[in-house]
Amino acid sequence: MIFTGIEILFFMLGVLSTLGIYTIIHYNKKIKFNAAAWVSICLGFFLLIFAIAWSFSSILEGEPRASSMGMVVFGMPSIILLVLGRRLALKKPKTKVPKTN
Repeated sequence: MIFTGIEILFFMLGVLSTLGIYTIIHYNKKIKFNAAAWVSICLGFFLLIFAIAWSFSSILEGEPRASSMGMVVFGMPSIILLVLGRRLALKKPKTKVPKTN
């Protein structure tokens, strides 16, 4: 049986999705994400998977310009959202210092 490009793409997207979800859950157990970090990380991860799928499917269809534009339009915001989510997850909550008179 010979695998075509689209079959390999879907297999690799499944592997990347599984590894990404496992990694997010693993880091959530260590750090305990807040709601803003969850939203940012999940949206960034979804956009990253979408950008990879868009890019490879465009290359398979013979449209390299659509592939590169997809990485710019979807890949760059995904990286920004993932970095923002990481910063939000590592941010320490402010503690209130009691006032003494």
